[in-house]
Amino acid sequence: MGELLEAAQERMTRAAEMVGLDKEVVSHLLNPIETLSASVNIRRDDGSALALKGWRCRYNSALGPTKGGIRFHPSVHLDEVETLAFLMTMKCALMGLPFGGGKGGVEVDAHDLSTMEKERVARGYVRAMAKILGPDRDVPAPDVATGEREMAWMVSEYSEIAGSIQPHAFTGKPVSLGGMPGRTPATGRGAHIALEEMRDLAGLGEDGGLTIALQGFGNAGLWFARAAADAGHTIVAVTDSSGTVSDPDGLDIEALVQVKEEKGKVTAYDGGDAQSSDDPEEVLATECDVLVFAALGGVIADAEDAKALQCKAIVELANRPVLPAADKALQDVGVEVVPDILANGGGVTISHAEWVQGRQGIDWNSDDVDDYLEDTIAQASENVREVMQECDTDMRTAAYAVALRRLCAAISAHGTRADFGKS
Repeated sequence: MGELLEAAQERMTRAAEMVGLDKEVVSHLLNPIETLSASVNIRRDDGSALALKGWRCRYNSALGPTKGGIRFHPSVHLDEVETLAFLMTMKCALMGLPFGGGKGGVEVDAHDLSTMEKERVARGYVRAMAKILGPDRDVPAPDVATGEREMAWMVSEYSEIAGSIQPHAFTGKPVSLGGMPGRTPATGRGAHIALEEMRDLAGLGEDGGLTIALQGFGNAGLWFARAAADAGHTIVAVTDSSGTVSDPDGLDIEALVQVKEEKGKVTAYDGGDAQSSDDPEEVLATECDVLVFAALGGVIADAEDAKALQCKAIVELANRPVLPAADKALQDVGVEVVPDILANGGGVTISHAEWVQGRQGIDWNSDDVDDYLEDTIAQASENVREVMQECDTDMRTAAYAVALRRLCAAISAHGTRADFGKS
């Protein structure tokens, strides 16, 4: 077992002990049911060969077909893929979806690929992993450096292999190819819904505007910022790889979006009294009500990192930005965390709607999509609230407990030692 997966499971073990779940049943969640490693080989535009490492993990299918994104990134490795698949298992259970958790990726710098080379990687990945994919087995979606276009290539390749059109084999596709309207903003909008649902338990009161700092301004961060600004909150700092831009009076989010699209970096923003820095980590020291992590994982790695923060609460829009080694330090200083398995559950929620749409062959309208997102996040938040109050515990541990109760009920339905042991 990798170090990242082992660390992530510490939180599961803590939650299972808190609510008294059977250790034998929980042990079914200690290892993935299936992980495939493969070589993804392509021909580059200049004629040279490129051999890449790829992985796909189906972590647990007790609740249904596994579900999870595919990322193209230089940092992708086996332990990360299995850890993210574990987190997807918890997330789908918490959201009440009929999915298990999966994840995949290719170790490659997508920025170093031409469009045609990226298509070859996408199609090559599907060919390498086809034996464990399928709408009733494992359903991929976009993740870091993949999006609608990559999903269009992938579902096309899979359909060729399957010998039939399989629009529900992948989610996150373009709307014109069976995708779901509202899927692109779903992760960011869902995180905002979770924040509003849990803000009182995060010590932020029930009403009034909040000051928010945002680390990461990709798709999820952008849509979170829009939803938060529309709700009357003030975005005081935003960062991307170019650095940090801040304004205590608030940034104009739509102007910032336009600058990012035109110039590729948030530090080109010069509205109001904004100040820019070439240090992306400066945002972590911003004094604010809420610090939102919307980039990659492992940002707050230990107690020292946690104690340097100047926020009242954290929203984990990214996967595992706060590592287990920092949990106790955050609790000690009174910083509540809206955990990733709740905060970024909007994406997989609308992916479920897209999967259902593909199976039914009946399009959902945008109002139905919005209602489904809000209802699902609200119900998951309410379930977490109940366990927090029942067990007098933090939000993350309560979220894991909600997920584990559902998973363990499904696992136990096949029988436990009490059913098969000697009388």
